[in-house]
Formats: sequence, C-alpha cells, structure tokens
Amino acid sequence: MLNPFRLFFGFNGRIGRLAYWFGLIVLVAASPFSWGAVFSNDPFHEAVRLTRETGVAGLAWSLALLVPLAALNTKRLHDLGQSGLLGFLFYAPAAITAATFFTDWRPEFNDALWYTQLAAWWFGAAGLWFLIRLGFYRGTRGDNKYGSARR
Repeated sequence: MLNPFRLFFGFNGRIGRLAYWFGLIVLVAASPFSWGAVFSNDPFHEAVRLTRETGVAGLAWSLALLVPLAALNTKRLHDLGQSGLLGFLFYAPAAITAATFFTDWRPEFNDALWYTQLAAWWFGAAGLWFLIRLGFYRGTRGDNKYGSARR
C-alpha cells in the first residue's frame, strides 16, 4: 500500500496508473477551483469568480495543491521512464492564460497576447496529451533509472 504522504509530496520513485488516478480524484475534490473547471464552459473566468468569493485563502489553498499535483505527475513520468521536468509543460496553458488575464488586454499588448494565446493552444494540446499519457499508458516494465517496478 502506498503511503499517502509519499504519494502527494514525494518526488522520487514511480507510481502506476491506479495510484495516479486516485491522486487526481482526491486533488480535484479538494480544490474549489477544480469544480469550476470541470463544470464550466469558461474555466478560467469561473476560477476568477471563485477567487473573488473565497478570497486569498481559497486561492492559496488551490496554489498549495499544485505541489501534490506536481509530485503525482513527476512520479508517473518516472514510471514511464521520463524526467519529471517534462511535467512543467502540463502547467504552461494555465500560466499563459493567467499572464494574459493579468495584462487586462491592453492595446499595447495585443500582438504579444495573440502569440501567447496561440502558444496556449499548443501547450493545451500538450496538457491533454500528458493526461492521456500519464493516465492510460503502461509504465516501463521492470526497473528503470527512477526506481524499481511496483508489484
């Protein structure tokens, strides 16, 4: 049985698909912003609305949940024989969208914002690919450089 602390806060070793999905479900249930992202046509603006309602505490809580998400993604990438640093591509769409939101669409940023939105679409496709790859692909058989195979 996997230690919950190690699952959500350890960045070493490997986890399988079942542990990964379990961890994601727990994190989605724990984040008020996840509910808005799952059930909204406009997840980013829904998150902004929830930020206004829950205040800094709600935002801080959701930002704190990024650490366990990064730990899950890292260990799952390790199970696939890849570096956990690839997980940063998973966060790129949200970072680009947040950057464009906080510039307030000022006219002097229009060209730059157009390019960042274009990049966000590409990174969004990468984020979807990560979810498919991490959630459904079988890990490497046997031991790899990140740890021993689970079984």
